[in-house]
Amino acid sequence: MAKKLVLVDGHALAYRAFFALPVDGFSTSKGELTNAVYGFTMMLLRALQEEKPDFIAVTFDAPAATFRHEEFEEYKAHRPPMREEMRSQMERVREVVRVMNIPIFEVPGYEADDLIGSLAQQATDRDLDTVVVTGDNDTLQLVSPTVRVVTPGGHRQRFSDAKLYDEKAVKEKYGIDPSLLADYKGLVGDKSDNIPGVAGVGDKTARQLIQRYGSIEEIYAHLDEIDSSRARKALDGQQEQALLSKRLATIVTDVPIELNLEKCRTSDYDRDKVMALFRELEFRSLVQRLPESDREQVQQMTFFAQAPLEAGEHTAVVEEEQLTSLLNELSRSKRIALDVETTSPDAMKAELVGLSFATEAGRAFYVPVGHLLAQDVGGQLPMRLVVERLRPVLEEAGISKAAHNGKYDLTVLARHGIAVKGLDFDTMIAAYLIEPSRRGFGLKDLAWSKLGLEMKPITDLIGKGRDQITLAQVSISDAAAYAAADADATLRLVSVLEQELRQREQWELFLDVEMPIVEVLMAMEMAGVALDTDELMQISRGMHQRIQALEKEIQDLAGHPFNVSSTQQLGEVLFEELGLPGKAKTKTGYSTRASVLEELKDLHPIIDLILEHRQLTKIKSTYVDALPLLVNRDTGRVHTSYNQTGTVTGRVSSSDPNLQNIPVRTELGRHVRGAFVAQEGWMLLGADYSQVELRILAHISQDPELLAAFARGEDIHASTASTVFQVPLDAVTPAMRRIAKIINFGIIYGMGEYGLAQRTDLSVEEAREFIANYFGRYEHVQEYVERTKEEAREQGCVSTLLGRRRYFPELQSTSRAHSGVKRAAEREAINMPIQGSAADILKIAMVRLHRALKEKDWAARMILQVHDELVLEVPREEVEPVAHLVGSTMENAWALDAPLKVDLKVGRNWERMEAYQA
Repeated sequence: MAKKLVLVDGHALAYRAFFALPVDGFSTSKGELTNAVYGFTMMLLRALQEEKPDFIAVTFDAPAATFRHEEFEEYKAHRPPMREEMRSQMERVREVVRVMNIPIFEVPGYEADDLIGSLAQQATDRDLDTVVVTGDNDTLQLVSPTVRVVTPGGHRQRFSDAKLYDEKAVKEKYGIDPSLLADYKGLVGDKSDNIPGVAGVGDKTARQLIQRYGSIEEIYAHLDEIDSSRARKALDGQQEQALLSKRLATIVTDVPIELNLEKCRTSDYDRDKVMALFRELEFRSLVQRLPESDREQVQQMTFFAQAPLEAGEHTAVVEEEQLTSLLNELSRSKRIALDVETTSPDAMKAELVGLSFATEAGRAFYVPVGHLLAQDVGGQLPMRLVVERLRPVLEEAGISKAAHNGKYDLTVLARHGIAVKGLDFDTMIAAYLIEPSRRGFGLKDLAWSKLGLEMKPITDLIGKGRDQITLAQVSISDAAAYAAADADATLRLVSVLEQELRQREQWELFLDVEMPIVEVLMAMEMAGVALDTDELMQISRGMHQRIQALEKEIQDLAGHPFNVSSTQQLGEVLFEELGLPGKAKTKTGYSTRASVLEELKDLHPIIDLILEHRQLTKIKSTYVDALPLLVNRDTGRVHTSYNQTGTVTGRVSSSDPNLQNIPVRTELGRHVRGAFVAQEGWMLLGADYSQVELRILAHISQDPELLAAFARGEDIHASTASTVFQVPLDAVTPAMRRIAKIINFGIIYGMGEYGLAQRTDLSVEEAREFIANYFGRYEHVQEYVERTKEEAREQGCVSTLLGRRRYFPELQSTSRAHSGVKRAAEREAINMPIQGSAADILKIAMVRLHRALKEKDWAARMILQVHDELVLEVPREEVEPVAHLVGSTMENAWALDAPLKVDLKVGRNWERMEAYQA
């Protein structure tokens, strides 16, 4: 069998990657854009993985003009310059190739295609099979019995979808031999390269002529024989242009370069250097695609696959004597790391499979308790015995404990009878404080980036997709190595992350706010919230009837039945049958997204009905019908999950289900909230910070006008309306106040005149004038905005009142980010100190409130946290004292010059709550 060479068109593949993957979805935690680099690297590794070549080389376009430009000045003349976001990544693309020790070919005067053609010809002369990996179909002319071309998917396809072209595939696509594709382009031209071709000769005519006569030279040799007078007329007198176009389209195969196969060997690279670059680029997901290296010198380890550190001793504890020895070691340890293995990511449903502990770096233990296959190492100890023996150590607050996502571990253990105390270090939360914009905070990611440990994923044990099993079905010996490695890595991370926390001045925030809030969120999750499922069923029936009625009205207006939920059918009805103005139809149909429909509201009554239909179906499927299915069978309540690392500002997010996104401003959303109820004999107590972000803005900016308005107890939005509309306070209308409210909160989010105009009926000029009036009165607010942007540019970060940082490397002078990214970063920088401080203050209040309730031994408990609002479930007899405690605790959480104010309300359900004076 012939050996195989892979030739990669570096520029074409990088371009394809750049436009296939979103710019804003691929960047490092330091702000470096990587979408083109990531996509290129993914395809490079995929080619190595799937083609398994013996040799590989990469070609790039040289920056200088080519011989084609000399022959035809207009060649590619209309192409826009490379976008800066793309240009900034090209050196990284080359760096990936170099670190893989893959030869780079780049010759002034020639394009990458020419180098591929020349190398492919040399490979054929040496009896090699060649695979060309490119995003450019021009190379299809090279396809032959020994040359194939692979192209990845474009931006309308999945990038990972690749198309393989051999001679048969090219003939099926074009109807001609690959060797005649340059002749084809000589006739039809190529708009992307500005190759003129022959005017009047289209795709069909060109194919017919080539199929009958072959090359352009032969076509002109038989010009008089061509049956179509129209084709003859188009060709007549255009022979020079046709031949010029053919030459421009023809790939050169004799560029003076040499194919040195020894330098092109695929396995000749230094894995450690590649890993170092991948860590810098944060490409952990691509590590497993790396091919084997002849230079592999790193010891292979069971679950620290390529670790520069020793893997250590990982022991399965399956006998009572071993358990006694472990307990003695745990009791003597100043700090231990713990981790649980379970059957589910849902902590309220997970069954305990085993516990792992690390007492020092390289020394870890796994105690199996729930394996279904326990014979492989002599069985496992009974869960009841293990829990009883471990409880005193784990409930001893004097023994410091570390965990990764400790809230999950502690919840599982609490459900199994162990109330862990002494958790003072969570590596996931520490990493979040250090790099809040980081893409992932998983243990494997952190071990890889912080310690250089390449840990094997859980899917190596339990598989993926439909064939996935639980860890309970994995042998103890395999699970022990995996689980003990988790605890080991967690403990190793503690010292590294603590040092970084101290260096970045986040240590106090970590100890005083982030770690204490873990216990609070865990208690809230375990408490859950009661749900009136009968109420939701009734709402669902009513919504179903209204949806059906809407569909009939919509179909009547359309004149025939159709699937209203089908965007394709809806687009055809709106823009073809009803003739409404819309954007051009694409391969996937017309756009019917909400912003498009909103612009058409005044043109046809069908639009309002469609928008209402969408709103109803979304709320029905997302909440009304979904929530009853999420009621826990054991507790009869809904248990959301609160995520401390889900936002860059420090706000806590909610998921599974997301109870923070239930619409509050719509009647339907309020009805859904009404299904969240207090248990019998209890009440719901709501506590909401009043305009907390504006109060923080007043405090941080020290704007005298804003501070005075709060001191006077004025309606701050009416006060702002008076300023921007330049009318007396008593002349402010509701419409004016609404616009002022948008301005007040918009300033916090860095909104400019265009943003204000989009959110109101104002023109851009009016919006600009209103913002100028606003800053004319609140001058210190404008100073805050400019000062914060400057701070972000100079220091690369901004901070909250408590010192929480968010980093903006894209704003620093060394950044290669484009202007749009920088403007967005500036808006986020303006908002961060305000929104982040609000999040910090609420966390402080929650910690103090949780502790106070425990100290007083009251039954009341927090059950929901939504942005600036807390909801507690309180026994009726405790409502008065708890309300007083909540109001006092929240209002005194942090001293602001515009004092914090809390609005209290009480009711049987979350919707129908009445104002309450404590």
